[in-house]
Order: sequence, then C-alpha cells, then structure tokens
Amino acid sequence: MQNAAPLVTLTARKRRTSPMRRQEALMAALLILPSTLGILAFAVLPIAASLGISLTDWGGLSKPNFVGLQNYGAALHDPRATSALSHTLIYVLLAVPTGVLISLTLAVWINNLKAGWLRTVFRTVYYLPMVTIGVAVALLWQVLLAPQGLVNLILGWLGIHGPNWLGSPAWVLPAVAVFSVWQGSGQGIILFLASLASVPRDLYEAAQLDGARPFEAFRYITLPMISPTVFLVLVLSLIGALQVFEAVLVLSNGGPGDSSTTVALYIYKTAFTFFKMGYASALAWLLAVILIGLMVLQWRNQSKWVNYDQV
Repeated sequence: MQNAAPLVTLTARKRRTSPMRRQEALMAALLILPSTLGILAFAVLPIAASLGISLTDWGGLSKPNFVGLQNYGAALHDPRATSALSHTLIYVLLAVPTGVLISLTLAVWINNLKAGWLRTVFRTVYYLPMVTIGVAVALLWQVLLAPQGLVNLILGWLGIHGPNWLGSPAWVLPAVAVFSVWQGSGQGIILFLASLASVPRDLYEAAQLDGARPFEAFRYITLPMISPTVFLVLVLSLIGALQVFEAVLVLSNGGPGDSSTTVALYIYKTAFTFFKMGYASALAWLLAVILIGLMVLQWRNQSKWVNYDQV
C-alpha cells in the first residue's frame, strides 16, 4: 500500500502533462508544416508530374494524349540524344577527375601554409566563384575565350597560336570543362580543408621520425584518412557534371552545330524550343536512371578504397 501512493501520483502527473505534450506535438507539427508543404509543392509533385507527362505527347499548350512508353522508345533511337549523351560523358571525363585533383592539390597546399591569415585569404578567393552569379561569370569567360580574347593574347605572347576555343568542335568541350573546374573547385577545396584539419598531426610527426618523405606521408596517411571526403567530392562532382547546363548554354549554346550539346541542354531545347514536353520529360527520366546507376556503381566500389574505420 505504501508503494501504491507514488504510483498513483506518477500516473496523475502523466495525465496532467499529457495535454501539454499534445500541445507541444501540435506546435512541432505546425513548425515543420511549411517546409513539408514546400517539399511537396516544389519537389515531390513536380517529380510525379514529370513522370506522368513523360507518358504523354504534351506540347505545353495542347491537350496531352497518353502514348505510354513511346517517348522512351524514341529516346533510345534518337541520334541527337545519343550524341548529347556522348558529349556529356566526354565532359564528365574531362571535368570530374581534373576538378577533384585540382581541389585536393590546392587544399593540401592551403592547409600547409604557416600563416593563418593566408589560409583565410586563399579559402575566400577560391570559393568566390561558387557564390558568384554563374551566368555573369560565364559571359566574362566568353569574352576571355574569344578568338581575340585575353587567353589567346597571352598565348600569342608565348609564341603559341591559340585556337577558336568556343568555335571549334575539338576545343569547345575542353574549354567548358576548364571553366567549370575553375568555378566549382571551391566547394571541393572547402570540404578537403575541413577533412585535412581532422587528421592528427602526431601521425605526420611519427612518419617524419621514421624517415617518410612528404609524398609517402600523403599517400599512406593523408589520403586514407580523407578518403571518405574524396568519395563525397567525387560523387558531388559527378552529379553536377552529368547535369551540366548553364555553362554550356551561355558559353556555346551547344555549338558549333551540336558539338557541345549535353543531355541537360538537349532536354531544355526539346522542351522550350521544340515544345515537346512529354519527350523532354522522358529524356530527363532516362538521365536520372543513368545518374542513379552510376551512383549505385560508385557506392558498391567505394568499399575497395574508402576507409571509414579511420574517420
């Protein structure tokens, strides 16, 4: 009987506080409601709508007619879509490895600077292109890469005849890749710097006492320790490269001819130039399938070289 009184008191206290808990739960639901509605309105519903549109021949203004998988079949036999995919893959091979390597190299260099204010300055300088309006920066690079632009002028001083960067089918994709690496390397640098800061300094001191050279310390200490970040930067770079649109649109508009038309640009032109919304949606879903497939492939292979145990 003596133990029954505290139990009754505790039960009564729970009953008294239950309305307060319900009020807190209601308040929490109200707080997350705007973001939930935003995700539904601007992410989930558009994705579902694009899937439905891909099964129609909708042109934007006309009445949509259900055509099933006809758009997907047409995309698989579309030579322009195949050409755009090949251009995208070439761009990926040019931009992704180069961007990751340059970001890592610059991050290691900045991390080894003795003066803290210098590290801050270079972090800011390299990250500025990321927060600058992409179209404005691309227009600036369009001027720099013109036949009589600053880049060819400098090459001329060195005795090198510069090509028509944006007007030559052989040079336009490398030029776009260089611009994209310059613009996007800041993100990788910041991520790598954060990862490098977490590597214990005593590991380097022990390696130095053992006579390890700087490259050996980087290979056997730094690289394994920051391998999860390398994987993250690689994934983010691949996602961005497969969806490259703004740089190609502003710098070359897919030209000359279709020599720099990527999948994203081809989807845009199909939808808003030729007004084939259904076909463009099907192309977008095929690009998503390719992207997901590459991500799954990366995820399965990352266990061979990514060391999470040392994080």
